[in-house]
Amino acid sequence: MKYGYSKGYDLLRFFERIVLNLHYRKIVYRGTENINEEHPLIFASNHRNAVVDPFLLLNVCKKEPVFLARADVFKNSFVAAIMRWLHIMPVYRIRDGVENLGNNNESFRLSGELLKRRIPIALYPEGSHNPKISLLPVKKAISRIVLPIEASENFTLNCEIIPVGVYYPDILGFLSDVYVVFGKPIRVADFRQQYEENPNLAANSLRNELESRMKELIVNIWNDAFYEEYLCAIQWNAPRLAREKHAGKREDFLLASKEVVHSLDRMFHDDRSTFDRQIGDFRMAMDILGKHKLSPRDNVANPASTVSIVVQLLLLTLSLPLTLFGFLNGILPILCYRKLLTLFKEDQFIPTLRVVSGLFIVPAFVVIQTLAVAIFSNGWWALLYLLLMPVTFYFACWWRKWAKSLLRKWRVNRFAKRFPDSWMKLISLIRLNHLSFR
Repeated sequence: MKYGYSKGYDLLRFFERIVLNLHYRKIVYRGTENINEEHPLIFASNHRNAVVDPFLLLNVCKKEPVFLARADVFKNSFVAAIMRWLHIMPVYRIRDGVENLGNNNESFRLSGELLKRRIPIALYPEGSHNPKISLLPVKKAISRIVLPIEASENFTLNCEIIPVGVYYPDILGFLSDVYVVFGKPIRVADFRQQYEENPNLAANSLRNELESRMKELIVNIWNDAFYEEYLCAIQWNAPRLAREKHAGKREDFLLASKEVVHSLDRMFHDDRSTFDRQIGDFRMAMDILGKHKLSPRDNVANPASTVSIVVQLLLLTLSLPLTLFGFLNGILPILCYRKLLTLFKEDQFIPTLRVVSGLFIVPAFVVIQTLAVAIFSNGWWALLYLLLMPVTFYFACWWRKWAKSLLRKWRVNRFAKRFPDSWMKLISLIRLNHLSFR
């Protein structure tokens, strides 16, 4: 298939941008000045969120990039046709069968043609989804693609690899945040001499350089033995650090999260006894939270006041009729979404299904239900319904999140008032003392 500009694909990108901005409270892009689409580009990103990760990349590309994805999703012919229309090519792994690895030659050849035509390609060099906030070992797929292509052009093609880091503080959350950072490009021509002397060594050097650059861009919890404790440290300390040290910066929470992880890493390597005491404090804090049916995501450091809780409850109550209208008219899209969830066992597909539902399922039912209203009423009522249905349904989804946050606030408020000694002890346990605040 020849990949090129498609009006239909561009239209999909337009609606995808709208849906993505409705799904996330804040989308922050940094380093876009490192993208020069006049050069042949390969985007190399970490991969945690199925379809959402490519959508985030699409939003900053002027051209229509072609993605390389694992081949097992192409087994169904209908799905394969959709994937190719979406500018996605298959890449075969050993787990797809050794006999199929030869099929990669065609994908790599076509990738070379695309780069020569200045059409960007994008792939996820970890080779699979990674549910954790870390970077899996980077594979050599990019090296296998780009080095022979540059060599065939005597290293004059000027290919650049753009390392990309994507960070979701709450990957499953609706109206949460996401940060996308583009690193400085890696010039493939810089590996020319090494490639001419030893192609395998050059491929490893390029892979190592890419992996190192990607680690700098993301929050990388490499210490699996203490992964949960690292997560808790971020949830407990990054909000305050972002507020006090990085105020006014759109990437505030990303910077704060990286500082928390780096601080723990330094302790682990340089002062293991202090690190062990800190981890012990975190585990005691987790026990206290569990005893009082709280979670690390609850804002125990700054309990909401009773007055603010009552005000929020009043606003939720007053807006309940509008919410019920929204949920009632959105019941069919909700049922379809719930049905889709049963088809996937991994939680990482929840945000993808939510975005896909907003992109296709909700608009489809808006049209169907509006036509039904038009049949039984005049055109003005149908037009009014066409405007109100998606707005009130989105408001209902927002209301549900706000109601959940109110319940968490009430639990923390009750805990701090009923058990002040335990609350004070908890505050001292969750604080990461080696952090440098303002």
